[in-house]
Amino acid sequence: MNKAKLMQLIMLSLLISFGSVGVVCITPGMPEIAHYFQINDEWLGFTISFYLFGYAFGQLIYGALTNRFGGKVAINIGVILTVIGCIGIVYSYYCNVFWVLLFFRVIMALGAASGLKMTFTLVHKLFSNDETPRILGLLTISFAVIPGLAVYFSSELVEHFGWVAPFYFMIVYSSVIIVLNQVFPDVCLPTKSALSCRSIIKGYTAQFQSRQVIFGGLLLGLGSCFVYVFSTLSPILAMNVMGLSPNKYGAYNLLPTLGILVGSLASNYFGKVWAPIKSLKIGLLVISIGVGCLTILVAMLHNPFSIFAPMIIIYIGLSFIFGNSSTLALKNISDVSNASAVMSFINILSSVILVICLSNFDLNNILLLPMIFVILCFVGVFWFANLIKAIEK
Repeated sequence: MNKAKLMQLIMLSLLISFGSVGVVCITPGMPEIAHYFQINDEWLGFTISFYLFGYAFGQLIYGALTNRFGGKVAINIGVILTVIGCIGIVYSYYCNVFWVLLFFRVIMALGAASGLKMTFTLVHKLFSNDETPRILGLLTISFAVIPGLAVYFSSELVEHFGWVAPFYFMIVYSSVIIVLNQVFPDVCLPTKSALSCRSIIKGYTAQFQSRQVIFGGLLLGLGSCFVYVFSTLSPILAMNVMGLSPNKYGAYNLLPTLGILVGSLASNYFGKVWAPIKSLKIGLLVISIGVGCLTILVAMLHNPFSIFAPMIIIYIGLSFIFGNSSTLALKNISDVSNASAVMSFINILSSVILVICLSNFDLNNILLLPMIFVILCFVGVFWFANLIKAIEK
């Protein structure tokens, strides 16, 4: 691998993880946030759901921005918005107003939304159709490893400096992306008419009418639902119910990272010999096995191992879902920028709806996690079947 390709992979690795780091960096400090602002678990859940809401709709912004100004400018705009959001959250700490935190979480999310959408666009522009699933499979490693490390690092920061410290870390992370973006090739050529209302409506309408893009996005969203539901419930179950400290929670949270690491390497290897459809079937099967293990262990044991260990298996299966579902969703699509924006929007919106629905349940109920995961397994099979039908037409 030459130096240019290596730099591209480093940049894409940081970019694909950008939004995920933004959502999970707050989790070690959630109990402290609840105490600091004197709020209950329902309001605490809004720190995740508001972020995901902005993250979902932010995907649609960068399709038009990329077509008009090119990829580098779109990324710069996103990173600057993220930094503004982080500064606003730091301000909420000093003024002690919870609504200020929620508002700037949305601003932060609108900026971080550039990461996922731009990664899909750039990968499909830089690499061939045969290379794309394997490259996305490799990037899935960073998609889990970097947020996992971010949770651990954030937990240490929370332990020593309080819940606001991880947002200083996000400012540093954003700065690194801006620096790398300056030497990254801009493969998205700008079009002056791209921001006209007619062009935007025409471009997005065509993609929202594509069953291939819709069901590909929904299947990709299945993976995101697993990740974000776990990110929402695990700190509450681990720290509130099981009494773990923030740094111990961060250490346990590294276990699922092993699953993504193993799964990504396996997905990359088998991607050379398996078609994306077969890889998706294997991924759904492995996820189902992991959910079965989670259900049994949670029913028998009430300790951190029963929650975190099965996630290793589930994350192995998710590795086969992420790269292959997006590859099929964007296969033979001419307008990759808008198609990837719509796909990413549907992907994240699925998580938003589910996380918002969580506020209607007792988040301290340890059985809630396996119950949701079982339902997601059945939904995933349905999305997969419809995606195959859309491709075969």
